[in-house]
Amino acid sequence: FQVGEIIACEAVPKSKKLLCSQVKVGSQVKQIVSGIKAHYTPEEMVGKKVMVLTNLKPAKLAGVVSEGMLLCAEDADGNLALMTPEREMPAGAEIC
Repeated sequence: FQVGEIIACEAVPKSKKLLCSQVKVGSQVKQIVSGIKAHYTPEEMVGKKVMVLTNLKPAKLAGVVSEGMLLCAEDADGNLALMTPEREMPAGAEIC
């Protein structure tokens, strides 16, 4: 688990649920596809610091390669909230 900074984000074509984010994690940029389109717009994603699971095997979602997972919490009504660091942390900081 590491802190990532979303540097770009766009909707995945032909998908009602997916966003594709470019996430800076340390010196790397990982492409992460997540099913959060109903809760966040691509514009509001850019610049967010988020918690990222980085050691997943790459997988294709709707034909787009995803190299990790953004961590969210979900309430009883199905609303999602991205997990973000409480204090300012650099992209790549380890979550322990």
